[in-house]
Amino acid sequence: MNKLFGVVSLAILSFVFLGNALKSVVTSTVFVSEGEFASFLNISVDKTQILVELLIGSSVMALAVAPFLLTRQRAHKIASISALVAAGCYAALGLTMTVGPALFVRELMVIITFALGGFFISFFAPIAQLAINDVENERERVFLTTVWTSAQPVAFLITPQLVKYVALDIGTGNYFLIFAIFPLFYLFLTRTVLKTPYAPSTGGETLSSEKIDWQTIGFIIITIAAFEAWTLSNSLSGVISATSLSFMGAFFVIALIAGFYLKKKRQEEILKNGNIETVKKGLPPTATFLLIGLFILEVPSTGFFDGAYLIRHLCAPSLIEDRASLGAASQIAAVALGGALFVRWPRLMPLLLLSGILLLLIGSLGFIRYPDLPVDASFFYTSKMVAQAGMGVVTTVIVGVVMAECRGNPVMALLPALVIMFGTEFGLEILEIVYQGAKLYGLQEVEAYRVIFYAQVIAILIALIPCIEGLYLKHKQVRRTAHEQN
Repeated sequence: MNKLFGVVSLAILSFVFLGNALKSVVTSTVFVSEGEFASFLNISVDKTQILVELLIGSSVMALAVAPFLLTRQRAHKIASISALVAAGCYAALGLTMTVGPALFVRELMVIITFALGGFFISFFAPIAQLAINDVENERERVFLTTVWTSAQPVAFLITPQLVKYVALDIGTGNYFLIFAIFPLFYLFLTRTVLKTPYAPSTGGETLSSEKIDWQTIGFIIITIAAFEAWTLSNSLSGVISATSLSFMGAFFVIALIAGFYLKKKRQEEILKNGNIETVKKGLPPTATFLLIGLFILEVPSTGFFDGAYLIRHLCAPSLIEDRASLGAASQIAAVALGGALFVRWPRLMPLLLLSGILLLLIGSLGFIRYPDLPVDASFFYTSKMVAQAGMGVVTTVIVGVVMAECRGNPVMALLPALVIMFGTEFGLEILEIVYQGAKLYGLQEVEAYRVIFYAQVIAILIALIPCIEGLYLKHKQVRRTAHEQN
């Protein structure tokens, strides 16, 4: 019996971990293999950023539509489609890189496989979140949330070693062919882990199997696609080019129309279902403010521009790689420690959250000093580790609280994955605009990076406002519950 329990526990842990790790493995592989992709596509290394934007953009699109598609009843079907398509995409990418066809075929296959593969593999994270949300024991939920949260930094820590010691030995094409097996393995775990929680039930509350709202999904996809077109144009043409300004205008018009549509639809639902039903389906206020804070904190924690500064100023590749690895290791340790403390003493939540933000702030303040320093490996390592540790604690606490607050509505519990991914992309793009704006103002490259680092600190300070409001609402909720029990 104990052996059977151990096997089931291992399957659950693998399912939760892989759910949030696989897409990060692909993104990290592109970061580490920029030179090979540039050579394969006959482009400059700087242009490989487009591949990362393609991956992140497709992930954001998937996570944005997941709450409208993913229910307990449809979880198996979506998992099957996602795993099979993702596996097919990465197998096709591996074959393309192995065979090496004509250049236009390579370009077409890379665009298709990265867009489709990134889209479908991103459904694994919210599916894992649904599984976590169905766990009755609160400590087990927090533990699994910690595993889910740690998966991304673990992927960023392990993947460079896989690329260095595996992909370089067997070839990147064969590396992706092997990777194509993992979505299928995740599908097997889905069939094993989700069999009972997602079986139709005649008793208890289950999500309705209503028809899919394709109109709302269409508005969301078009809005995100317009945003991606604008940000891609910023990278290729500059923020003040006619093309970029046209895409920017189109995005704001489309976003405005989509906003009016969603607001009107919400009002219609209120009139149709009544206030009680609406409140039941909505996002709790505490979770709302904490997710806003998490979204803003993702802006300064992308890790792209502080690393890019060191690369452009000719720091040794080994220093940059070690710094990234130590930062990821620090984040993993912070996630594990924060999750353990949260499980043992839930009342420490406010202290953990504020401590994490403080660590992130201290590390980010260290980035501001980079332009004033010669190569100082110990300072570069320490600032990165402190910032990553702070973000690890913050993410663990906020995701845990939000999933607990949304226990009555599993669809709303899918939002942390979207907030994390979209916040990361928004951070990359807004800081890119800050950088280009500083250069247009006449600042030299070093000072332009300093402006970015100041912007990151300002973002952290702004994020304190919704986080403190969320903590205050949580405190009021606890006091009200205690008063009602007495």
